[in-house]
Amino acid sequence: MLSYEVVDHESDIGVIVYGKSYEELFSNAVYAMADLILDVSRMKENKKMHEVISGKTPEDIMVNLLSRILFYLDTYYILYYRITSKYSDGELDAYFYGSEVPEGIEYRNVIKAVTYSDLAVKPEEGYAKIIFDL
Repeated sequence: MLSYEVVDHESDIGVIVYGKSYEELFSNAVYAMADLILDVSRMKENKKMHEVISGKTPEDIMVNLLSRILFYLDTYYILYYRITSKYSDGELDAYFYGSEVPEGIEYRNVIKAVTYSDLAVKPEEGYAKIIFDL
């Protein structure tokens, strides 16, 4: 089964990611966003980083997590597309895996921001929904 599917949304792009735990949903969301940006199947994993992402709600953590990935892409040209993590109330302890973006590579989509529009993180229902500002 696919870990995510793209959903139509006015001028933005959205995804529904699947998973039965917070960790699965966060992991699949990272992969989905990265795959919307670049074809991650063609990237060679050569970067690793550890970070603790916090937030008042799982939705805050989702936005903060994906926003951090966009920050590293925009600032250092590193795209993290895989994470392993442990979620506990208000914190996601995550290891990020990714790669430097090769010069001249063509982006599939340029994502400007992660939005709170229609945002849902519901492991008990097996999905999360995220809308990205293009």
